[in-house]
Amino acid sequence: MEILQNPVTIDCGHNFCLQCISRVAKTSQNLQCPLCKLSVSKNTFRPNKLLASIAEKIQTMDPADMQPEGGESRCQRHKEKLHYFCEKDGTFLCVVCRDSKDHKAHNVTLIDEAAHNYKVQIESQARVLGQKDKEIIEEKKRGEGAIWVFRAQVDLEKLKILEEFKLLRQRLDEEESFLLSRLGWLEQQGAKQLGQYVSATEKQLNSLRKLTKSLKTRLQSSSMVLLKDIKDDLSSELKDNMHAEGKKDKSEFMNSLNRAEKESWSLLQKNSSMLFTSVPVTLDKASADPDLTFSQDLKKVTLYIIAGKASNRQAKPRPFYPFHCVRGSPGISSGCQVWEAEIQGPSGGPCMVGVATASAPGSQSQNLSGKSCIWALRISPSGCQPFTNCKSQEHLPVCLKKVGVYVSHQSGEVVFYDATTSKHIYTFQTSFDGKVFPIFGLQAVCSHITLSP
Repeated sequence: MEILQNPVTIDCGHNFCLQCISRVAKTSQNLQCPLCKLSVSKNTFRPNKLLASIAEKIQTMDPADMQPEGGESRCQRHKEKLHYFCEKDGTFLCVVCRDSKDHKAHNVTLIDEAAHNYKVQIESQARVLGQKDKEIIEEKKRGEGAIWVFRAQVDLEKLKILEEFKLLRQRLDEEESFLLSRLGWLEQQGAKQLGQYVSATEKQLNSLRKLTKSLKTRLQSSSMVLLKDIKDDLSSELKDNMHAEGKKDKSEFMNSLNRAEKESWSLLQKNSSMLFTSVPVTLDKASADPDLTFSQDLKKVTLYIIAGKASNRQAKPRPFYPFHCVRGSPGISSGCQVWEAEIQGPSGGPCMVGVATASAPGSQSQNLSGKSCIWALRISPSGCQPFTNCKSQEHLPVCLKKVGVYVSHQSGEVVFYDATTSKHIYTFQTSFDGKVFPIFGLQAVCSHITLSP
């Protein structure tokens, strides 16, 4: 508690005032070091002359000079240096506090040991929290991916609805035009036949009178004769008259139509109850590699390598080698666009689906360090890889048969999703300086990509 007086060293190497350690030795049969609790001999106290000299010098020093640098922590109650930590109370203890009745039954360890134990616990907890942080980030990514896929599907439905109503308005306009033309024809025919109306009516009246007379004659006959073939006679007479009049009217109507009106009438008769829907994305043959062939509706592209075209391929490098590419139409300069592509092929080779700028480079070696010109997905049987400016990103173990692409020109998002399961795959966050186009690429012979619907 004070500066050492007549310091002595005991067997364990610790130093105490001779008077203090002697008092402890008198009160206990087996002397233990008050600091380390090691059993020591009572008769082996050795004077420490060097420590005594230091203590004398300290006594002659100014009290201000004796303050340890940084303000060494000491027990407020006993003024001893704090060596221990009480696990139960969470407090620091000096040697006197440790042996007091308040803490004697508690789990007490050296401060450094306690700090080490808690450091291990803190590191463990930090690892757990770090793992939780990663899990939350992954969950956030999955949530954002689901939102992007939902937006893509909503926009796809919007496109379908717009296309349906576009075709519906077209059909209605055609039908309106046709019906108005027919009414005009009927008006003209009515004016032409107005003079013939009386004679035609008289002819029909005579026919009806003849039929009425015949029926009245039947009324005079016996029941058996009256009922014989009565239904056939009645229906035959009426049907023949109606059929002849209707056929004549239709023949005159069709003969009055020009070629365009006849084609419109035929189309309406054939497809009056049918509406076709399609997403307005087709393949641009003008931008295609010469080894690619297309369906008539420009919805399907197939790779057929023809030997005779080898010289042309060598003379002109393929965009985004080694893929044989074709652009989609129309380009995207504003708003959002979404389409789906089904991938098929006997050899299971890789293919590419995405978007590219109008000024895309001619080969993989051009301007790799410049601004991105393509944002696409390389799809193979083992998975897929997103890449931009021909630089691949991480490998994604997702096997795709049908991929959906959603592009928002304003926000710079290019979202890929599995069109079969509606699960999000990958999203590019970028910005577009101008118009971008759908891009499709094939590498394996006889493989093909089909746009839908």
